[in-house]
Amino acid sequence: MKNDHPDKIAKLDPNASIRNWEKFRDKSQQKQAKQLSKPVSAELPTYKRQQRWQLTWHLSLVILVFGTLFGLLCYHISPLARVGDVSVTGEKLTAAQDVIDASQLSSTDYVTRVWLTKDRITGRIKKKLPALKTISLNFSQWQDVTIKVQEYQTVGFVVNQSKYQRVLSNGVVDDGVLKKPIGNFPIYSGFKQGTALNRIIKLYAKMPVQIQNAISEVKSDPSKTNPYRIHLFMNDGNEVVADSRTVIDRLKYYGGIVAQTTKKGVVDLEVGAYFVPFNHKN
Repeated sequence: MKNDHPDKIAKLDPNASIRNWEKFRDKSQQKQAKQLSKPVSAELPTYKRQQRWQLTWHLSLVILVFGTLFGLLCYHISPLARVGDVSVTGEKLTAAQDVIDASQLSSTDYVTRVWLTKDRITGRIKKKLPALKTISLNFSQWQDVTIKVQEYQTVGFVVNQSKYQRVLSNGVVDDGVLKKPIGNFPIYSGFKQGTALNRIIKLYAKMPVQIQNAISEVKSDPSKTNPYRIHLFMNDGNEVVADSRTVIDRLKYYGGIVAQTTKKGVVDLEVGAYFVPFNHKN
């Protein structure tokens, strides 16, 4: 049979693939040449903007650091850097000047140092003045210091050689010495500081307020038969003899007994409940 297409395969050009590759290569080289021919000045604006931003940032950082240092230096040498007025709030029986003296604060102290050592200062005040229950330091107007205090409740006084010392609700006897007692508080006498005094303080705290206000002195008055006997001196001029273990329950009879007489004397509540005028006292 006669072949109708004897030259079909022979007509394919073996160099066609090479020519296609050469065209692709030429196009790539032309593209690279165009990119290389692009002037450097076209990229300069972007580069300059980056340089300007970096320069501005570094300059701002330098100004901030040196400005802060300069501001701190100016503050340090200014009067505002040192403590101004020192005041005390919350004090009742403790003198404000005693609190200031215990703090050892003065106009030569730097505010920053005081702020950083607040705990040390309050501890120093507490050690010097045990009558203070809480102490805190507050600042105002940049440099003024306010010492806020809260005192332990005063529950009476002890007397030693005609000098009075406060007895606090925590059982501590204040080191401060007074020429005379302050306020309407009883005087405790004959009780040793510690367990005995603390027991009487707790006893007094349990008494009705009306009775508390009526007592001027609580005295230890033990007898051979009763080591718990106490002697109460009342503001109305009467006296009470009682047992510290039962006095709370028996004091309720005091008002009724003294109301039955115009005389002054001793209300004996140690065993029973009866009144003995002073002129009949044995």
